[in-house]
Amino acid sequence: MSLIVKKSLSLLPKKLLPALLIVLGVASSCNKKEETPTESLAVTISTVAVKNFNLKADSKVLSKLDTVFFSIDLKNGVIFNADSLPKGTKINKLIPVITFLTDMSEATIVMEDGEAKKDTVNYLTNATDTIDFTKKVTLNVTAADGVNKYSYRIKVNVHEQVPDSMTWDKIAVSKLPSRLPDPVMQKSVALDDKVVSLIKENDNTLTLSTTASLYDANWQKQRLELPFEPDLQSLEATSSSLYMLADDGRLFASADGVTWTDTKEVWASIIGPYLDSMLGIKETGSGLRHCHYPASTLIADTDVDPDFPISGRSAFKTISSKWTPYPTGFFVGGVKPSGELSADTWGFDGTRWTVISNEGLSPVEGATLVKYVVYRATGKPFTDKAYDAWLLIGGKDSDSKYYRTPLVSHDNGVTWSAGSTLMQLPGFLPDLAYADGIVIATPLKADLADGWKKTRALGSGNWSELDYTTEGTEITWQCPYIYLIGGNTNAGILSDAIWRGVLARLEFTPII
Repeated sequence: MSLIVKKSLSLLPKKLLPALLIVLGVASSCNKKEETPTESLAVTISTVAVKNFNLKADSKVLSKLDTVFFSIDLKNGVIFNADSLPKGTKINKLIPVITFLTDMSEATIVMEDGEAKKDTVNYLTNATDTIDFTKKVTLNVTAADGVNKYSYRIKVNVHEQVPDSMTWDKIAVSKLPSRLPDPVMQKSVALDDKVVSLIKENDNTLTLSTTASLYDANWQKQRLELPFEPDLQSLEATSSSLYMLADDGRLFASADGVTWTDTKEVWASIIGPYLDSMLGIKETGSGLRHCHYPASTLIADTDVDPDFPISGRSAFKTISSKWTPYPTGFFVGGVKPSGELSADTWGFDGTRWTVISNEGLSPVEGATLVKYVVYRATGKPFTDKAYDAWLLIGGKDSDSKYYRTPLVSHDNGVTWSAGSTLMQLPGFLPDLAYADGIVIATPLKADLADGWKKTRALGSGNWSELDYTTEGTEITWQCPYIYLIGGNTNAGILSDAIWRGVLARLEFTPII
């Protein structure tokens, strides 16, 4: 049963609780603070309580309509379906099935402001009449004693969006955190619990911007003076340090983005973080060779395969598994030494690099790789299961044609398939290559007693599916948003924008 039903039982006197717990099928309350109600209020609730509420089966409206679960909030007088019906479901002619804990002398359903304007149905004599749930519906009941009365607001919630659609709201976009208008280059990475952006301004000065909340776009900006000319696109981060190449290949490290130290390493390119080291490529007398810094006995340096991309790769991502003692990492696409584009996923296990993909990829450079979640049907009504997945967004082919259909991998880059039509990039989002992709959770809040009205909460946290907390009738959960930062457009200029996207269902209030 719903948490709020559990709370409502705290309104009943102790002598009634055992029987009601059996009838309603719930456990004892888990609220942190119990209320001490008056005896008269407790008697009122116990004599006018709705025991069960559901909708009569109607396959013309929705398959398994009668299995939709409705929560009954006795304290606040609200009956609602926490798991909203699919977008587009018609709810103007539904038949409710209501049972009461005790006999009622009156039970009327009042419809207001819907298609029926205003109408009243005597439920005790006309239980099979259809009800218009498009707007306000109220159930008014009077106990058998003719004295105690109570009203319930009945809400049949319908999703406003298709749950598995990827939404990129044109309002949810902000400018790059530059000091001056029209920046010419940028690179952004996640460092610990912050996002760090390095921006080259239109006057060739540099800006260092940091934020703990991309959702709020609250940036701290400062002009940055460096003792070297940076290769801005080489910026990468481990869990504790930033790394970047100078234009002459020298590798610099920084803990805060302000003070940079020469590592005395000279590299051709930076690949990405592995364990606490940064992976890269260096030129030697015998050719290109994989390298890493700081030195680690767990990482092996090997010669670079002739088909290994030396630039234009997606971000390098690592994953941990109980089957391997150390993480494995991979990236997608890129430009080979020959100038040809790669259509492969390259993986690294700490010892060797190898191609791990076997189907689904086209030659691509500058694609954005992020870890996310997708849902699959389980065969049970209104029940889907979440799975980790990798999304590959944007990038361009050898003819500078930009990809707009995201690819999805459920096996860590081995196989790829085109995302559904619900995941296509909207027309207002520009063609992008070399955009930085960062996934960060933002706490969202809803009131379980009042139609799932959602507001943004302060603070931050690490997201995991259905990671939520409750306090009374309020629920707070972590919603992961994808941020596409910067990138080059098909006009060959920097996109001065940060786009925010999300799988629609992740903004829906979790079912508890």
